[in-house]
Amino acid sequence: MPESSLLVTKFTIPPLRSTLLPREHLFTVLNQSRSYPLTLLSASAGYGKTTLLSAWASQRSGQVAWLALDEQDNDPARFWAYVIAALRKAGSPAGEATLAMSHFPQPAHLSSALTLLINELSTLGQETILILDDYHLIKEPTIHESLQFLLDHLPACLHLLLATRGDPPLALARLRARGQMVEIRDTDLRLDSAEAASFLTQVMVLSLSEEEIRLLETRTEGWVAGLQLAALSLRRHADVSAFLQAFSGSQRFILDYVQEEILGPLPESYQRFLLYTSVLERMNAEVCQALSGEQASQQMLEALERANLFLVPLDEERRWYRFHTLFREVLLARLQATQPEQVLHLHREAALWYHQQGWPHEAISHARATQDALFMAELLEGYVEQLYLQGEIKTLLAWIKLLPQEILRAHPLLATSYIFAFRMLSPFSDQEERVYLHQLREGVEQTVQSEDQRRLSLAEQERLRYRLTLLDGWELMTQALADGNGEQLSRAAEQMEHLEFSDDTMWQQHRLAPFAIAWRMAGDFLPMVTALQESRKRTRMAQNRYQEAQILWGLIAALIALGRLSQAHDHNQELQQLVNRLGGPLPEAAYPNLFQAQLAYAWNRLEEAKSAAHKAIEQTAPLQYLDILIGASEVLISLYLAQDDQASAEQVVREMERMHHAAEIALIRPWLESFRVHLWLAQGDLTRAANWAEHTSSRQESLIYSRESASLALVRVYLAQQRYPQALHLLTDLLESAEQVARRGSVISILALQVVALQGLGATQGALRVLHRLLTLTEPEGYVRVFLDAGQPMHQALQAWLTTKHMRAAIFPAPPALVSYVSTVLASFASEQHQIVQQEIILPGSKALPRPSSQTAQQLLEPLTPRELEVLHLLAAGASNQEIANQLVVSLATAKKHVAGILSKLGAENRTQAIAYARALSLL
Repeated sequence: MPESSLLVTKFTIPPLRSTLLPREHLFTVLNQSRSYPLTLLSASAGYGKTTLLSAWASQRSGQVAWLALDEQDNDPARFWAYVIAALRKAGSPAGEATLAMSHFPQPAHLSSALTLLINELSTLGQETILILDDYHLIKEPTIHESLQFLLDHLPACLHLLLATRGDPPLALARLRARGQMVEIRDTDLRLDSAEAASFLTQVMVLSLSEEEIRLLETRTEGWVAGLQLAALSLRRHADVSAFLQAFSGSQRFILDYVQEEILGPLPESYQRFLLYTSVLERMNAEVCQALSGEQASQQMLEALERANLFLVPLDEERRWYRFHTLFREVLLARLQATQPEQVLHLHREAALWYHQQGWPHEAISHARATQDALFMAELLEGYVEQLYLQGEIKTLLAWIKLLPQEILRAHPLLATSYIFAFRMLSPFSDQEERVYLHQLREGVEQTVQSEDQRRLSLAEQERLRYRLTLLDGWELMTQALADGNGEQLSRAAEQMEHLEFSDDTMWQQHRLAPFAIAWRMAGDFLPMVTALQESRKRTRMAQNRYQEAQILWGLIAALIALGRLSQAHDHNQELQQLVNRLGGPLPEAAYPNLFQAQLAYAWNRLEEAKSAAHKAIEQTAPLQYLDILIGASEVLISLYLAQDDQASAEQVVREMERMHHAAEIALIRPWLESFRVHLWLAQGDLTRAANWAEHTSSRQESLIYSRESASLALVRVYLAQQRYPQALHLLTDLLESAEQVARRGSVISILALQVVALQGLGATQGALRVLHRLLTLTEPEGYVRVFLDAGQPMHQALQAWLTTKHMRAAIFPAPPALVSYVSTVLASFASEQHQIVQQEIILPGSKALPRPSSQTAQQLLEPLTPRELEVLHLLAAGASNQEIANQLVVSLATAKKHVAGILSKLGAENRTQAIAYARALSLL
């Protein structure tokens, strides 16, 4: 959520009173917090926790981040938005990536998001104390779990202080056993005799004897609130001894006593002001005037503060205040007892005031207190879009669910918002929740079909019908995703493709999703591009930049699948600029890096691809957005295997398998299978790869695009087993399926493997024909990596294509640009510094070849010429210099010159070493 919507007073250290009780021994304990991850202040109300912390924080020279919590902070997105705002106000410029999760309505895996925050804070290295006041108001388990994660991985520069009325559900025993926690409790906060004397005589300005002070300290047991209340009462009692004999320090007694002794003597205007504003948790002059009618509300607040009537200032300007909790409870009890009819009215006025300010949390909190569900529903309807865009979906759902179903039936737009938001948050809900959603849905349909619809305007009726259709599509899509059912997704697409009705942002942003997913599952990207281009035109006219960003990433994904890399690159630059203007909302902010990684890998810019893929994963990891994570992981696995870093590839595969185990979405499985197969082949574990091939369903479902990655993995297993006819048969089916929808990206991948299979069969002329077609498709877009990943058979085919000039000229004449392109690809082969292992076909019984030195790799930045490649092949066949000269129809001197050039470029001392190095570099 944007910082502009946050209450500054919540992360402002409360200002100090002019007279303050010094508690140096407690300051000494708090100063130790720099050496411990956690400092816990756990004590009942009225023991001065907030006062102690604010006094200590104000006199510290280092960075102190303060956050005063309330019941509205039980939404994880809101809680961490405030924590990050507090850290930033204290001077730590961290948390933007973590904060970005609040822009996206999926459930955030906070441990991943907090990892980004922890890493940022560690990098900054600025020592910071984070104080969370009133932590006992936090009840949400997700927040407790995320705070425990922060504690478990707390950077050395960050220290956490919690002030609470009861021990939080954190691993305190573990921290205590490890000596990682400082504790301050009731017994530590109680005033001793000397402190009680100072408080009563210096702070409360009373003249008492030592015996009277001792008696008060004994009766209150050092409880600060009890002493303050007693002191206020003593000011109007002439007989101090009689008062002390009657006074009891128990909280229950004091609550009664305040009503009789503190409030009773006040002027009626003061009493009325205090009672009417007691419904407020925080107050300023404007809201106090709205509730009490007191025109001089600011002066009244300042007078009450000077009178020590438990009014706590929340900022230096003395604009915002709050009552001490116990004092507020007393006021509320008296208001309920004396003017019960005013309680609901005051809450309603407070709700309306906060509503006018645009503060939904405060407005809905007071609306709930009115016990008027209809009033609450009316306010809540206006907050749906705001809460959605701030990422507070949990809060939105919790508030809507508080409303009775008959109220929701009267507010069908609110009911449909609940159904839709819940589907986004938890697409695979439990049985109880499905029943509730079904009941809501039935209620909306009855409203639309019954006479009650007359209460709705024609525009509202149309909007409801649109939403019901969209919900049907999402229901079909959710089930299809769970089942991996492409036909069902296509039906959802047909149902929603022609919907043109405009609605709230939440609905507009997800209108295209079902049929876009259906097209992607079917692999039919041409109509997807057409539809998205048309939608983009309308979106740009409406200046809806957020929706335009969503359309752009879908368009770029489709263009990459169609093999139109240049267009995809241009649109990706537009998307990056748009995301920058929007402030980087997720997941849109991660897509430019994902697409950059995919494009850079296709163009063989490996370091650029690696950097971009890591960025995409870091940005989207808090959301576990599988579309991005799978795409970026695929790039990293391919890249690591290309660099012979099997350990890193294994780590990425395991992480993706862990996520799949948590999500259990059928559509993810083919990608994971292909990842694992690639790794097995790279490791030479043909047994496990063959076992998978024998049992995988890809053998029966090869034409399903959603399983194409697994089908291509099956082809690679066949190639590794030298089962070339089976590989070609499967590739023929896959090629026909891809060509039917002009999916050029798939065609390119399939043709590359066809070249490998034909080379394996010894069908050289057939391999050259397929290669020529592959080159004509890839050259305009600059593909490189697809050739390198095909390994040595592709390298041999490229050499043959380039060197068999008479055959090429007769069968497939090529323009100079294509010849230059092949030379460039061969140069890329030559500059690879280690053996390609990702998709290279490892023949049974082959032996590892020696690797060239780094000097050799550098020398090969000057690639072998086509003639030298021909000579190299003859050398590998065992030909002598004279035999080479005869074969090439050149002089012996020329043949020797070519051999010398090859030895020089390879950095080899002799023919045997040159051949070994050439094999290691996939030149043979």
